[in-house]
Amino acid sequence: MTLPEGLYDLLMTDSLLSDTAAQHRTLAVLPPDEAGPRLAQAIAQQLAQILDGIEGSASERQLRQLQLSNALLLHARQILHPAAPEIETLAQPLAVLRAVHAPSQVPQWPQTGLVLPWLFTAGKGSPSLLYELRRELSACDQVDILVSFITHSGVRKLLDVLQAATAVDANGAPRTRVRIITTTYTGATEIRALDALAALPGCSIRVSLDGRRTRLHAKAWLFQRRSGFGSAYVGSANLSGAALMGGLEWTVKFTERGQADLFEHAKAHFETLWEDSEFQPYDPANAQHRKALGEALRRESGQDLIARPTYFDLQPKRYQQDMLEQLQIEREHGRWRNLLVAATGTGKTVVAAFDYRRSCEQQGGRPRLLFVAHRQEILRQALRTFREVLRDHSFGEVLADGSSPAQHDHLFATIDSVTSRELARQHGADHWHSVVVDECHRLAADRFHAFVSAIRPKVLLGLMASPSCLISITARTAHRPWRCACGTRWICSCCVLSSTTPATTKPIFPACPGTSQASWRRWTGW
Repeated sequence: MTLPEGLYDLLMTDSLLSDTAAQHRTLAVLPPDEAGPRLAQAIAQQLAQILDGIEGSASERQLRQLQLSNALLLHARQILHPAAPEIETLAQPLAVLRAVHAPSQVPQWPQTGLVLPWLFTAGKGSPSLLYELRRELSACDQVDILVSFITHSGVRKLLDVLQAATAVDANGAPRTRVRIITTTYTGATEIRALDALAALPGCSIRVSLDGRRTRLHAKAWLFQRRSGFGSAYVGSANLSGAALMGGLEWTVKFTERGQADLFEHAKAHFETLWEDSEFQPYDPANAQHRKALGEALRRESGQDLIARPTYFDLQPKRYQQDMLEQLQIEREHGRWRNLLVAATGTGKTVVAAFDYRRSCEQQGGRPRLLFVAHRQEILRQALRTFREVLRDHSFGEVLADGSSPAQHDHLFATIDSVTSRELARQHGADHWHSVVVDECHRLAADRFHAFVSAIRPKVLLGLMASPSCLISITARTAHRPWRCACGTRWICSCCVLSSTTPATTKPIFPACPGTSQASWRRWTGW
């Protein structure tokens, strides 16, 4: 049998050696410390096939499977005797020990068990992640929780089982210890959610107060049991109602018994984060803690612009859709440098956000974006608009007033920051796919000219409030007039919206007084 070309990770068998003898193949020596687990895995795979192939009625089949398994264990003992470790044969009839407990206190048992891995997808036929977490919480000795943010809606889904698990005994000791690590990233964490958790006996909380430095995206639940049957859930779901109640989340479960190395690695990394000084203890009774947390949440949310991952179903208005269609027509003709002129309040930033969303749909993913304005307030409003349109509360960062964003792929920056940090030189002229310059008539001519001359994005979109600004710019920069590429049709028909009829768009130049005197020439800039 000829194997298809590709990557493999198989222990060589006699049949594989002969089947691949005529093919170009790469073999590697198995490290001695991997021999035990790999041999056990190979034997388990073949033994599973052998056991599944045993025929007979259900009871007869199970009995023969048990007899064969015990015979193999006894044979191994005979071969290794007296150096063989203690080998335990399986009891007849086959039964599974689920719990050891006090009378009348039968604990809930996870639907997915405590040995095999599982993938939760919120699909039909898949166990509910929420209810599986509830079962795990009801019967564990310690739970470590690592999430980006925590909301009150998520805590409410688990609060009753957490209260039962942490109820204290006569000695004042809770049955289950809880440790939680979270962040103020994007300002989505809610103080009242942390207060409710901190009120639980034996619950400790640590929070990163700098969402710009600590980009914690991991989401994990580690359930530890003295029995040695711990389990871990790692995936995309934060501790929020939407994530736990059927959001489009994927979560992988692995177990201490079945995937011991992974489980120990997850435990060790949680301990590393827990001891990291970046994560500060939170005690709601401590006034300084509450003040620091509140300030961090307001800062990370952009002055309360986006404190919760809640979105409106934004749609462009009819006149905004007309602008988007005009931009699309220009792009279809290969004209990617565009200037959009519209009256204040008509939603130029909204148009820019929908235009970028269209680029996301066409290109796939999130093309690199640079949004430039002259004031930080404009940037924060623009960031909120883009997040709402993209329905992504983690999209983008602001670069202004000495801030240090963790990435420059989706950046909302002041022109001062762009020029002082030499972003174009640092990242390259073609680093950003899309560049938007808001209220470009307000930018100093020299800086604006230097900036647009230094970058080469795929899409360059300028936003301007009124047609009179074109005349103003030309008058203020006679030595370097605003050169529209009408001769080469590099610029789309600039749109001006009448304040009395905002649903109407029309070309600006025939309607703009004074433009007949302006000098328009061919230009290879922008």
